[in-house]
Amino acid sequence: MESTVFTNLRGSEGALTFNFFCESLITSLHTLTHVMEDAGIAVPDNVGDVADALGEMGSHLMEDYQRGELDLGRFKDEILDFYDLNFAVNDALASAIMSHDDLQYYYYVYMQGLYIFFPNMMEAFNADIEDEKIIPFLDELANEFRQLAGSGS
Repeated sequence: MESTVFTNLRGSEGALTFNFFCESLITSLHTLTHVMEDAGIAVPDNVGDVADALGEMGSHLMEDYQRGELDLGRFKDEILDFYDLNFAVNDALASAIMSHDDLQYYYYVYMQGLYIFFPNMMEAFNADIEDEKIIPFLDELANEFRQLAGSGS
């Protein structure tokens, strides 16, 4: 099996991009859950798993950048699991959100962050890694993501 650990990094765009989206996603989801609670709407149990998944993924990513290498095979598994979790969270949220117009704004802000998180991470990794093998790897990851999104929506 070919290694998916890349060591010839040009920068830290991936770390900065991840941290930006992590903060944004957690904050927007936190706001959504507070608005739901204020409206007396039950927050799905699996919502808390989103922050845990981002925390674990972020911890691994920061350790990689500190060592000057990126294990994108692990990241691939983690980000696909993260999105699979988010599709489940979305299914749990959708019915409650769609019947309350005042919650939809907060829901859509969170969902917008999810939509733009993945392609921005791929772009950041491409900027950070100077290796001709990165393009086929990112293409494969994007294809797997599309398959997951197609089955999760």
